[in-house]
Amino acid sequence: MGGTLESLSAIVLEYRTTLILGLGLAVMVYLMNRKRHKLPPGPRGLPLLGNILAIQNVSLYRKLSQWEKQFGPVMTLDLGPIPCVFLNNVEVVQEAFVQKAVAFAGRPMTFSGKAFTEGGKDIAFTDYGATWQLHRKLALRALKYYMKGEKFQDTIVEVMEAVAAEMETETEPFDIYRYINLTIFNIISKICFDEKFSSDNEEFLEFCKGLDTFAEEVGNGFLEDVFPPIRLYPTAKFRKFKKIQDFMLGFLYKRINVHKETFSPDTQRDFTDAMLIAQKEAEAEENPELLAQITNTHLGQTISDVFQAGVDTSRQTLYWTVLYIAAHPEVQAKLHAEVDSVLCQRRVPMLSERHKLPYTEAVLYESMRMATVAPLSLPHSTTCDTTLGDYEIPKGTMVMANLFAIHHDPRHWKEPEVFNPERFLDDSGRFAPKPESWMPFSVGKRSCMAEALAKPELHLLLASFMRSFEIRLPDGVTPDLEPQGSFTCLPKRYKVVIKNRLV
Repeated sequence: MGGTLESLSAIVLEYRTTLILGLGLAVMVYLMNRKRHKLPPGPRGLPLLGNILAIQNVSLYRKLSQWEKQFGPVMTLDLGPIPCVFLNNVEVVQEAFVQKAVAFAGRPMTFSGKAFTEGGKDIAFTDYGATWQLHRKLALRALKYYMKGEKFQDTIVEVMEAVAAEMETETEPFDIYRYINLTIFNIISKICFDEKFSSDNEEFLEFCKGLDTFAEEVGNGFLEDVFPPIRLYPTAKFRKFKKIQDFMLGFLYKRINVHKETFSPDTQRDFTDAMLIAQKEAEAEENPELLAQITNTHLGQTISDVFQAGVDTSRQTLYWTVLYIAAHPEVQAKLHAEVDSVLCQRRVPMLSERHKLPYTEAVLYESMRMATVAPLSLPHSTTCDTTLGDYEIPKGTMVMANLFAIHHDPRHWKEPEVFNPERFLDDSGRFAPKPESWMPFSVGKRSCMAEALAKPELHLLLASFMRSFEIRLPDGVTPDLEPQGSFTCLPKRYKVVIKNRLV
């Protein structure tokens, strides 16, 4: 609490004039927005600040689980003057995001969101509407086209062979994170740009460093989103992250521009070509409304969403999974037995062989359940006045689902804190139907569109790592499985020792 008060004092001193001038306006807006709806209950907050101090420097998804015992599975927190409704069990998430999907399909457009997405022209953070529907449809179509042929399989083989050869040179304990980064980054880069990077490439290293900074330091968000007067003189934190995002967009637009110069409508090399084809088709139709929805900025932001989200969540998921495997030798032994029986001397399985690797998939599912990388997913916003149970949720209300709580709910998971892949298998050892309470990609209209890519990608990669290596923690090291972060669920960095199994 002392550190929080000191940081607040520093902010007040730095922005004293701006805060004083905006205080009256902020209070007035706060009171106007707090119409007397029957919102869900929640912990009492401070004037203007709301519950911000109560959620500083804590894992919010765990704090919400504690508050659930007092306020129930649906509660309201005030993030400054902005009320946010949190959903903490599978029943209320299903009611909101599935049964009333359109009513809860919006996205709150924040100041930082607009700044980082060139005015809200992406898929992930843009509001529900025709433009969002168009770009999600185009992106899903392009991903499916890439995956249905041999390109996706060939990409996995090419990338995994190169990474494994580099890993084989490691003779001392090392952090496998850099190899996981290289693997996932190159797969997504091949999908988006048909381009691959070396492990010492400066752009690759800088991009991953930027993603790490976002994941580790973004914390509880930006004051600019909560207190509008600060936007006149953005904080050092906001300026830092804007600079990182500008670099990432520059990296992506550099490759998009090269694709435009070498574009041929008869050849679809990758995801970027698919988006360019869609843009050319819109131009041929001479439909002004359609053209306004597929500008160069919209195209760039859609590619940015696929690239950044495809890299970040998958690499963190695989990093968690390797840690769980190293911490549970009995699980690794079963993985080795399964992949050996299917692959023989091959390193990488075929897509058509996924059904023969049910235990491998179960390990991934259990890893995603235990350590949900995005424990609160992305915020939703109501598109109209609606209800949730007995509560009234006005239009424009921010709504977030506590996926971590759902994945650790003892009503749906036996011994939820125990790593047990068998819970996803039936009595005969086959992969069982997906439980309703497993939702690392969220559910409903705003579920993660990359799910269809991430699951087979991670499945094949995990099988390949297990066929290639025995992975353990250094002697005397106790695994630290406690997640890090307030809005994120990240593992502490760790080192492993490997043994090549294909010698």
